Amino acid sequence: MAAGCAAGLAWLAVGVPVGVAAASPAAAAVRAADTCPDAQEASQALDTKNTWSTAGTKGRDPKTGAAVTIGVVGAPDRVAEAVCAAQLLAPDAAVAPGATGLIVIVADTSVDPATIGGGSLVVAAAGDTGGQMLNRPPGIVNVTAADLSGAVRPTSSYGPLVTLAAYGNDTSTAAGYVAGLAALLRVQHPDWPAWQVVAQMAGSIHPGSSHQRSDQAGYGRIKPVQAVDPGLPKIPPSTLPGFYALFPASVPGAVPSPVVSSTPSASASASQSPSQSATQSPSLSTSSASVSTPVAQTTDTAQQWPTADPVTANGGGPSNGANPAAGKSGGGGGVNPVLVIGLLLLLGGGGYVAWQRRRPAPAATVNPEAEWEAPSGPRHSGYSPPEE
Repeated sequence: MAAGCAAGLAWLAVGVPVGVAAASPAAAAVRAADTCPDAQEASQALDTKNTWSTAGTKGRDPKTGAAVTIGVVGAPDRVAEAVCAAQLLAPDAAVAPGATGLIVIVADTSVDPATIGGGSLVVAAAGDTGGQMLNRPPGIVNVTAADLSGAVRPTSSYGPLVTLAAYGNDTSTAAGYVAGLAALLRVQHPDWPAWQVVAQMAGSIHPGSSHQRSDQAGYGRIKPVQAVDPGLPKIPPSTLPGFYALFPASVPGAVPSPVVSSTPSASASASQSPSQSATQSPSLSTSSASVSTPVAQTTDTAQQWPTADPVTANGGGPSNGANPAAGKSGGGGGVNPVLVIGLLLLLGGGGYVAWQRRRPAPAATVNPEAEWEAPSGPRHSGYSPPEE
């Protein structure tokens, strides 16, 4: 825990992630004392030791030694909090500042989660205003903070897009713990799409129940030991009310669409009233498994995680998890039959034209002189023979 906090504070001195406003050194020093959450209380709330023994991992594949990559963006103090939290639950994961990684934590509302592209699973702090959270597209894991008893902190923002809650002094640390749990599940189930990992975290909170959700805690406060239990069956998203609206890529037969953001920036969204934000958010049911129609042209970050080279083998900085998938999206070097047919037609047409040009031109048909028609009317000299 101390190492994670020290690393987070060192990043503050080195620099700030791209797209994040830099804070003055004096301000960073003031915040540093209250950057990391209480490790002892957090370990108790998350039951870290039992989680690791049950999962058989701390964020690194025990067979290959590959570590799950986690990127963190936001204001410097909030980045440090999220780093500490992620490394507390997944100490072997490779956590680094920046918007690249298999998992990306958006530590506060200074960064719009919809701007995080690629194949990363985006885990975002819901905010700490105590009011309606900013409007965001579906496909993002929005996290609120809870105390040791499990009650959501009154300072946490709320809304119909809240996915999960986690222990934390604020939503930045809570998002870090959720990202750490997602990293453990990724090592356990490398073939699962990202949305299935989210469903497993949500469904493991109240197994065997109707999995009710609320605007304050989403599906509830995460329970890491239950989530990583190998004996827990795969949670069907259909059992989680409103999950299809939150993560459209989980709908059976859905084809993940390109990442296209139509959501205004955080600064623009902040000017909206809570009623406006609620109107623009997908309608979610808290008592039934009804499915709402996803908003058009939105970002679903929990699509498909790449299955090839998604982590770093030597614990280095995170690499963009979308790159392996993007490299395979072109058909893997296969031959497109449509292009082949088009090429054959083009070659055939060109050969026919060349053949036509090389053929000797046919001789013009000329009528014999006897068959010429006698001229009618006056001759060209103006002379007319006398009549007999």
